Amino acid sequence: MLLMVQAYKANVVCPNKHQAEPEKFYNNRLLESETYIGGHVECLETGVFRSDLLTSFKLDPSAFNQLIENLDRDLKYAINVEGKMELEDGSNYDEVKNAIMEKLIALRDEPTREEYPLIYHLDVAAMYPNIILTNRLQPPSVVTNEVCTACDFNRPGKTCLRNLEWEWRGETYTAKRSDYYHIKRQIESEFVDGLPPKPFVDLPKVDQQLKLKERLKKYCQKAYKRVLEKPVTETRKAGICMRENPFYVDTVRRLSEAKASGNPIKIQEAQDMVVLYDSLQLAHKCILNSFYGYVMRKGARWYSMEMAGVVTYTGAKIIQNAHSLIKKIGRPLELDTDGIWCALPGSFPENFTFRDPKKKLTISYPCVMLNADVFENNKNKQYQTLVDPINRTYTEREECSIEFEVDGPYKAMILPASKEEGILLKKRYAVFNEDGTLAELKGFEIKRRGELKHIKVFQAELFEKFLHGSTLEECYSVVASVANRWLDLLDNQGKDIADSELLDYISESSTMSKSLADYGEQKSCAVTTARRLADFLGDTMVKDKGLRCQYVVAREPRGNPVSERAVPVAIFETDAELMKFYLKKWCKISLDFDIRSIIDWSYYKQRLSSAIQKIITIPAAMQKVSNPVPRVVHPDWLYKKVREKDDKMTQRKLVDFFSSVNKINKDDPKNDAIGENHDPDEQNVADMEDFGSNGKSSGVGPRPIARSYETKRKSSGEGDSFKKKIDSDHSGNLPASSAQAIDVDIEDIDRHLDYQGWLDSKKKKVETSSLGTLDESNQRNGAIGIPSGVANTRRAQGTGVGSVFTRQELALIDSHWQIIQLVPSSQNGQFFAWVVVDGTMHKVLINVPRVFYLNSKAPVTEEFPGRLVNKILPHGHNPYNLIEVVIDEDQFRTESRKLAAHLADPEVEGIYETKVGLDFNFILQIGCVCKVGKSVKKRNAQDGWSLSELHMKTTTECSYLASSISFFYLYHSISDQRGIYLVYFPSRSTIHAVMVTPVQNKELSPHILEKQFREACHALSVKPPVPRYAFTFKVLLCVDYVGIAKDAQKVLQRAISEFRSQLHGPAIAVVECPNVASVKSGIRALDDFPCVNIHSNARDSQYPALGWQIVAAKIGMRRCATSSRWLNEKISLSRYSHVPVGNIELDWRIQTADIFFARVLRDQKQVLYDSLLYNLILVHPYSSVGCWTGCFLVRPRFDSRQRQMGVTCAL
Repeated sequence: MLLMVQAYKANVVCPNKHQAEPEKFYNNRLLESETYIGGHVECLETGVFRSDLLTSFKLDPSAFNQLIENLDRDLKYAINVEGKMELEDGSNYDEVKNAIMEKLIALRDEPTREEYPLIYHLDVAAMYPNIILTNRLQPPSVVTNEVCTACDFNRPGKTCLRNLEWEWRGETYTAKRSDYYHIKRQIESEFVDGLPPKPFVDLPKVDQQLKLKERLKKYCQKAYKRVLEKPVTETRKAGICMRENPFYVDTVRRLSEAKASGNPIKIQEAQDMVVLYDSLQLAHKCILNSFYGYVMRKGARWYSMEMAGVVTYTGAKIIQNAHSLIKKIGRPLELDTDGIWCALPGSFPENFTFRDPKKKLTISYPCVMLNADVFENNKNKQYQTLVDPINRTYTEREECSIEFEVDGPYKAMILPASKEEGILLKKRYAVFNEDGTLAELKGFEIKRRGELKHIKVFQAELFEKFLHGSTLEECYSVVASVANRWLDLLDNQGKDIADSELLDYISESSTMSKSLADYGEQKSCAVTTARRLADFLGDTMVKDKGLRCQYVVAREPRGNPVSERAVPVAIFETDAELMKFYLKKWCKISLDFDIRSIIDWSYYKQRLSSAIQKIITIPAAMQKVSNPVPRVVHPDWLYKKVREKDDKMTQRKLVDFFSSVNKINKDDPKNDAIGENHDPDEQNVADMEDFGSNGKSSGVGPRPIARSYETKRKSSGEGDSFKKKIDSDHSGNLPASSAQAIDVDIEDIDRHLDYQGWLDSKKKKVETSSLGTLDESNQRNGAIGIPSGVANTRRAQGTGVGSVFTRQELALIDSHWQIIQLVPSSQNGQFFAWVVVDGTMHKVLINVPRVFYLNSKAPVTEEFPGRLVNKILPHGHNPYNLIEVVIDEDQFRTESRKLAAHLADPEVEGIYETKVGLDFNFILQIGCVCKVGKSVKKRNAQDGWSLSELHMKTTTECSYLASSISFFYLYHSISDQRGIYLVYFPSRSTIHAVMVTPVQNKELSPHILEKQFREACHALSVKPPVPRYAFTFKVLLCVDYVGIAKDAQKVLQRAISEFRSQLHGPAIAVVECPNVASVKSGIRALDDFPCVNIHSNARDSQYPALGWQIVAAKIGMRRCATSSRWLNEKISLSRYSHVPVGNIELDWRIQTADIFFARVLRDQKQVLYDSLLYNLILVHPYSSVGCWTGCFLVRPRFDSRQRQMGVTCAL
């Protein structure tokens, strides 16, 4: 109505009410909805921030350099724009400037510091109305190209059109435009349900659209398996006319300008009516903000999505720019739609006064620095005002009424936390003034209606306690005492208070917005309470809306949802017999009707614990304070979060590799890449990024300093000559005059008369030519005087993504591999090898071919695959034409029938080593340490390696797991449906225990586990690991007892995945389980680690009938304590046997002997007896000449008469 009145006064025709277009398309699809992206609200910190408690700051020096550069600009803005003064009027301008600069320099030079914070609220006064005023925004001003083309002022060089950006967001159906029109034509020919049925086209337009969209949704779901596409956002531009009739903007301006009057009588009247004026001011503010929201309201006469989007997008950019500055010079705490809460260092410049003979101007520097940026980035240089309506002439000026205002500093700000990981609560905080009074309270239950009163009273008592204590620990200790007192009230079931007071504390109330019949089958506490009120008070009580339902939650019937256990409070105020009757009916109880026996105390304790977690315990943990309320346990994810905050060796994020490098100021000696501490001879070293730029620097970032490059030479003379070339002139080729002089000298010398002079001149020319060629090559490579081999190394020393992969590829080629385990892949003949290279774990793909031998009596022709070899066959068989065949495993399996046919051929004496396992062959040939051959070219690690490209290295020339390696130990034992799972992380000193039992009897606790582990360590003389702080056991209390093994494996899956996400360096999984394959199938996280298996003791799974949990846990703790010693012994055995530690079998003695004997046979060029793997027995057949001819392997023979195993030996 206000806008219609103002439009009438301005002779503007009021448009009709807006109606949305029924059919609007985007990217050839029907739009389901479209809107703009509004302001951004975010909570950035959680915890207690007080002006009298030290706070740590990590500042950005570059931000302070920028503030120092802009200091004159900021102060001139404060004097000219905010103070409406001239710069010459400030007599102490230099004094204020120097004072501010001195503080900024001090903050820049010591960016990491602990100071008492200044808690400020920097918000834009009436941000949305001022954005409207600054940019002359109003719905009629949003114009299109067609409107501008038809305008009289559309001339070249026009300044009356201002383009502003905004963010559009839309959701479209999955069906295309053709599908939509096909469905529309189909439904238009149908009759809709009804009595009698009507043609579709006779329905109202609204009903037609509803039914058409229902049909379209069904089609999309059937054809595309989803109804809507993912929301699309795009940045659009809106054209704003600066000469449109400004009735809308003038209306906003008249409401925003409230000028003060100097009449003393009016002033006294205003002071007497301060409460009324405060209410009017609040209403005034609501009306002002409604000018922004009105333009997107359904049915608005002045409707404009573009205008609303421009307003919110401009405001969001202002707050984002302020946030980007504040996070560099302080700590932002909370982002609001129109402001930012922050904590600045106590030494940050605050208030300063410019003295003038006429008046004084006091400025707040935090506010001024932001306002100057806002003015610089958001001022409207095209604002036009009509001065001559007849000739239609306009004046143009700058306009910017968007300004920050500062509130504070405050004494304290309390920000709660969320119980969910990665989520912070928005618009929920408490702020206190310096005098201790509550300045602002937003979002808490204390301000809501219908919440539990005991939580409201708890919060009312709690907030003021945050001001007590001289340290953060003492502060949390004081507030924890309040929490403990309220927890005691619930633990004691309110025995110290009367029943009426107890009901008042724990009851909740909710008002029904509709009648009970309108809710239908909906389930909620309020609906259940209303139905039960109707039971004993009659249906007339619930037939109307507005019923106030006050209820408590009962404990019975157990297992029912909370919504079905709501009991009206009114039942406890009725006759005793009536109360018992209905409580029996609702709660299914028949004995104790005392209110304390009926109430579900665990529910109310959980509600209170949730509030305590949000306000006290989780914020305390995030501020590195131990749990002040131990009875309220931290959520599982919080431990991980705290460790991440404490971890000083955090892995770099992927986005850090893509961060841009700041340009340096060449005139600033501080930013010179060649400082006074650098060698002046190194100033000509180019950067890797400048390759191919003819030696010119890119000008981006500091130029790297090349220290030294050493290369191996065959002789010292060659190295000296190379050094001489490097130390020579790097300027490229010699001048043309010098080259011509050399040519002239050579031509003038007669070799027949002065041969030695001619030869010396010729050598000089060749040397000069070589130097020129070398310099040209180095300039092309951007590395003057650096060998090509070193250039590859430099290419791997950067910080980009490419350098990371380059380092990995070079490490795999240049360094030796320490093989932890070889595991088969899903592809035949391919294995994954877990290798440690230069302290980094890699999972490398290796192709192992099938090698076998065919002994043919027939002469070898070209048709025979393979090559002729000279080797000794087992059992003294005569090698006729022995062929070694090397093929892929897939081909070997495909052509197995051909091999069988060869065996039936009388010309074929036999086929050998067809049953030798590929992994066994790999271990024989490679062992546990190897290196890539020198002739192998560099490749991607994903391409895999061939077995022939790897060469065995002994553990004496190349170390094997010489440095300590991280590991975790997984233990499992099970008996029938009972079992225990333990996962032990020595590096973190934590043990996760999960008990599997169908009966929920809990016999274990963290203290029992800790005692058992320490006793096991003491008995085995093992020193228990001590973490960075104190040894603590973390038992997941919420999941430590499960009913089936599958649930236990899920718990361990999460624990191992968490360990993997925080791991820095290689790690091994040590597994001791009765069925390793079953455990690996249930815990897929084990696939991310090489696994070393321990033989499970069958007696571990023999549980007693009673007290089995203590017994099983004691055995598990003993196994955990000895796991480190066991792994070290296995590594020592691996070094001795040259077998990867993950491939050592349970019967390692037989395996080691087999491998040693097989390697000896291979060294003597003997073919293995392939049918006996891992059960090979050494036999020395005696030859006819009476000497040992060598070793070979034969099949063991079982003697049925003597009941023992023997071997066939020829003596």
